Amino acid sequence: MDIVRSVLYIVLLVTAGVAGASLRGTWEPGAARRPPVATMATFAVVAVFSLLQLTVAPGLFEALRRDRAAIADGQVWRLVTSVVVQDGGWPGTISNLVALAVLGTLAERLWGTGRWLGIALAVQVLGGLWGLVAQPVGAGTSLVDFGLGASLAAAAVLLGTEPRSRGPAAVSLACAVALLVLGDIHGGAAVAGAAVAGAAAGAALAIRRRERA
Repeated sequence: MDIVRSVLYIVLLVTAGVAGASLRGTWEPGAARRPPVATMATFAVVAVFSLLQLTVAPGLFEALRRDRAAIADGQVWRLVTSVVVQDGGWPGTISNLVALAVLGTLAERLWGTGRWLGIALAVQVLGGLWGLVAQPVGAGTSLVDFGLGASLAAAAVLLGTEPRSRGPAAVSLACAVALLVLGDIHGGAAVAGAAVAGAAAGAALAIRRRERA
C-alpha cells in the first residue's frame, strides 16, 4: 500500500505541475515578471525552521507538530505551525521544498499573492483537520504542496482550453480522490485545494462570460 501511495503522490504532483505550466496564457499581464513573494517567503520560513529542527533544535518538531491530543486540549495553532517542521527527515524536507518552489510559483503566477495565501491557509487547516483522523500526529509542508498542486489541476479543468492542460489535470485530480478514499492525509489537502480553487476559477470564468456578453 505504501508503494501505491508513493506512486499516487508522484503522479499527482507531476501532472499538477504540467497542468499548471500549461495555464501560462491565463496569467495576468506581467505576472511572469513579478517575484512570487508568498512562495519565496513561505519557502524561507519553512527552510529555516526545518533546518533548525533537523540540526540543533529537534524539540521544535514536538512543539509545533500536528498533535490530536494537544489540539483537543486547546492548542489549535498547531494546525498552522505544523507546516514549518517536517516528519520525513532530510529526504522529506528536500522534496517538500522542491515541490513548494515549483508548484508554489506556478500557483502564485496563476492566482496572485492574495489568493495564493488564502488557498495555502485553507488547505493547511482543512488538511490538518482531516489529518486528525487520518494521521493524528505529524507535520510537514506537503499539505500546502498537494493543495496548491490540486488548485492548479482544478483551474486547468475549468479554465484550460487545450487537452494538454485538461488531460494531466484530470489525472491529478483522480489521484487526489484516490488518496482521499485510501484515507491518506494528502488526499484531504488536495481535495480541499481543488474545491477552493474550483470556486475561484468558477468565479473568474463567470466574469469572463459577463465581459464577453
